[in-house]
Amino acid sequence: MVSFGDMHHVGITVRDLEESLLWYEQTFGVQREFVAHGSGPDLSTAVGVPDAELSFAFLRFGSCVVELLCYDNPRTEENERSNADVGSAHVCIDVPDLRATYESLLGKGIEFLAPPLDIEDGPLAGCSFVYFRDPNGVTLELFQQAAPSH
Repeated sequence: MVSFGDMHHVGITVRDLEESLLWYEQTFGVQREFVAHGSGPDLSTAVGVPDAELSFAFLRFGSCVVELLCYDNPRTEENERSNADVGSAHVCIDVPDLRATYESLLGKGIEFLAPPLDIEDGPLAGCSFVYFRDPNGVTLELFQQAAPSH
């Protein structure tokens, strides 16, 4: 049987790599691990983009990495997906104090879809979450685990 390890990274394609790196660094206080560039026939085949030319960077969030990718290839700039659309995805970031993080990000000008939601029943009872979007229209979620019961 094949074995799988932890989630290594989540990739997000962005319009402008430097602008997105600055936004993520300023919003979340993370630092880029590296910025690199790639091109050539092997890369084009691997990513399924003819004549791929791209720059990419890693940002570490605890044990997981967010990879920002910026292709120099022709592309669609639209990101009009609803969270209900098939193929729509979001990146969830665990936070120890959702209310404090929410207030801090409001102070940085982040616009949330709604205030944080406290989950009152079901398997996630006691947890809280809130959604917002990055400058590229990617949905991000902040999530606070339920307090341990004693």
